[in-house]
Amino acid sequence: CMLCHRAEADPDICGLKLERQGLCAHEFCLYFGNGIFEQRGKNGVRLEVIRQAVEQAASENCFICGQSGAAITCRERGCHRSFHLPCAVEGECVTQYFGLYRSFCWEHRPKQNVE
Repeated sequence: CMLCHRAEADPDICGLKLERQGLCAHEFCLYFGNGIFEQRGKNGVRLEVIRQAVEQAASENCFICGQSGAAITCRERGCHRSFHLPCAVEGECVTQYFGLYRSFCWEHRPKQNVE
């Protein structure tokens, strides 16, 4: 995957691997990748948008594993923690697989009150 840099990843976390015109990415890596999901059209996401996200991610290091290519940034305003989708569980991040497909670092993850 050009976004998480994993050849094999849990499909329950990353989704199916999609390939098109030389680009390979997991379905959910595309959903959570910075700015990708928001720019989808009725025909899906343009390859140019994916290429730009991959290029931008190359300069971001994952705050969990330390490797480059972290395509997901915490959605909390002012937080600049970036990570790979497969690293989210280890880093205690929360990824919301519904609605806006948002991700949060361990510090800014949504909290639910227990009654």
